[in-house]
Amino acid sequence: MSKGKRLDVEAEDLPRLPPGRHGLPREFVVENQRQRIAAGMIAAVSAKGYHDATISDIAAAAGLSRRTFYGYFKTKEDCFYDTYEMVGSFLLEAIGEAGGEERAWAGRVRARLAALLDAFAANPDLASFELGVPPAAGGDLAARGHAFLDRLLEALLAGQPKSARQPSQATVQSLAGGLAALVLAKVEAGEGEQLGALLPDLVELLLTSYLGREKAAAEAAKS
Repeated sequence: MSKGKRLDVEAEDLPRLPPGRHGLPREFVVENQRQRIAAGMIAAVSAKGYHDATISDIAAAAGLSRRTFYGYFKTKEDCFYDTYEMVGSFLLEAIGEAGGEERAWAGRVRARLAALLDAFAANPDLASFELGVPPAAGGDLAARGHAFLDRLLEALLAGQPKSARQPSQATVQSLAGGLAALVLAKVEAGEGEQLGALLPDLVELLLTSYLGREKAAAEAAKS
């Protein structure tokens, strides 16, 4: 399996700005600090949960001051939504770039799933942040999480042939929930870097409702 597309979400991976009058362009400073804050948000919230992670935790994980944090965001909620959208866009882009060489729809679904798992395996905190934090936080955050799962599943299953079955909306929602549950279980077991091992199970899970169990199992065996 190819190495996953990586989003730099670990603050220690990002360059620290030199102290004092460094003479760096403002655009560089702003981009660096926003990336560090996003990295701090992902790390702090993935470790402590949304409600228990404080702005001090986020700033500390980012290697920046609370004052710098407030220079970009008024609240923790604002920062979370900004970061959540950034990570979601990254994952959807990774899926969209996968499977172009596959002629059959099932093959494209398999390639997209592989790209998603590779992206999560490259940094398992992304899975915890994007899939696990919203439902645990509840309220509007949970609604955002449900909306992202809908977009994720739509991207994975895009381009369905007319011959494919059309499952009920309840079935589709259960597929999204099942995918998230399997990924999170592996991450929480400390096996995030081995998420690629889930590919056959996820291929069969998503395709069974559209192609039938026999054809879905045959596609899963190719994974």
